[in-house]
Amino acid sequence: SESSQIINLFSRHFGRVDLIAKGSKRPKSKFKSFLQPFTPILVSWSGRSQLKTLRSIDINIKQKTTLPNKQLMSAFYLNELILSLLTTTDPYPELFDCYALTIDKLSDVDCSEAVLRTFEINLLSQIGYAINFQTEAMSSNDIDTEQVYRFVVEEGFIRSNTKDPHHSFIKGSIIKAIERGDYSTSKVLKAAKGITRKSIKYHLSGKELNTKKVFRSINKYN
Repeated sequence: SESSQIINLFSRHFGRVDLIAKGSKRPKSKFKSFLQPFTPILVSWSGRSQLKTLRSIDINIKQKTTLPNKQLMSAFYLNELILSLLTTTDPYPELFDCYALTIDKLSDVDCSEAVLRTFEINLLSQIGYAINFQTEAMSSNDIDTEQVYRFVVEEGFIRSNTKDPHHSFIKGSIIKAIERGDYSTSKVLKAAKGITRKSIKYHLSGKELNTKKVFRSINKYN
């Protein structure tokens, strides 16, 4: 009905869950004030089909995170990644914990880039598309910090000739910094963004995220 909503939840024990919240648009609905993005809630539902029916909901005020406006788009980006790359009812407890920590970190950091890259790499790993930052593709030799590489999705880091004008290259030392989670330099942040962006785009099979469109529109007028 027009007074109901379809709600997408991310649960620690059940993964992505789609629910119908009946009557939640009504002014006096018991669900209305609880159904907010990035809010940790306790819920119960019923139903055997893929679309469950929301029965009860409660919120833990102590765990609620208030995000600054400048970080909201980054948080919506995380949500869209989860909706686009995770199947329903498959549990990802480690990814859920990483998501909760990422949202918490977004609430008190000025630069979200390192936080987002950490989440993206974790997400890809959890859904079976882990990026190998340890060894070279083709040879399985350890990544050499003195060499340069190009990144190929589904293959990994291939040692390369820097004279090739058709590819961008990444130093082995930067690859190892990303593996350690050391985003202390702009070069590492830029390389990590290029790697995760390329991998995520590939696994989205050409689908463009709405948050990416909004990011582009915002940057266009800044």
